[in-house]
Amino acid sequence: MKNFCKLPSELRSQIWLLTIDPHRTVQVRFKFVLLPDLSDGADFFEAIWDAPPALVYATSPTPVPAALHTCREARHVVAQKYERAFTGGTEPRYVWVNFDLDTISIGKSRFTWMGPEAPRIRWLKFAREMSSHYISDEQPQLRMFTNLDELTIVRHDAETSWDDSDELLYWPCPTERVWFINAETDEKISWAENQRRCDKQWETFVAQNEARGSE
Repeated sequence: MKNFCKLPSELRSQIWLLTIDPHRTVQVRFKFVLLPDLSDGADFFEAIWDAPPALVYATSPTPVPAALHTCREARHVVAQKYERAFTGGTEPRYVWVNFDLDTISIGKSRFTWMGPEAPRIRWLKFAREMSSHYISDEQPQLRMFTNLDELTIVRHDAETSWDDSDELLYWPCPTERVWFINAETDEKISWAENQRRCDKQWETFVAQNEARGSE
C-alpha cells in the first residue's frame, strides 16, 4: 500500500477506475403500501382491494462498488462514475447506479415505479408471466425505456406463452438483444431460439391433428 501511494495521482485514479465491474447486475426492490380511499364511508376491505399501491422507497441488496468504501481517494474517483438513482417515494432512499454499465433487475416490480430512470436504463431485466394484463396494461409501459440496449425476461410460464408469430408483442430494443431465462431451469435463450421452439411446437401440433383427421 505504501508503494501504491507513491504512484502519480493520475495513475492511481486509473487503477481505481479499473475496479469498476462492467457487468454488474443491480437488483432494485420497491417498498410499497396500499392507500385505501375511505372518504365516502367505503367499506375498508373493499377499499383495500381497489387501492393502488403507493411507492414508499427503492432499495437494493446488491453491494455497492467496493471502491466506494475503500478510502477517500477511491471514493472520489469512482463516485464520479455512479449516481444516486431511484429516489422516488414518500420516504426516498437511493441506489448507486452506473446506467451505462449496470443491468437493472426489478423482478416482478411495476415498470411505472421507474418513471424518471426508465429513459436512462440501457440494460433491463424483469420477471413476468404472459397474461392479458401484461398485454393490455404493462406492455405499453415498456415504451418508457427509450434507450434500452438489451432486455432479459425471466419467464415463469411456458415458452409458447411468449410466441410472437403474430408480432403483437412490443420490444423496446431490437429482438436480437432480447433474452429469455427459464425461472425453473435457469436456461437462457435468445428471442430467435424461443420463437423457433414455438414454431416447432405449433408445427408438431398441426401435424398431429392432421394425422388424427386422416385416421
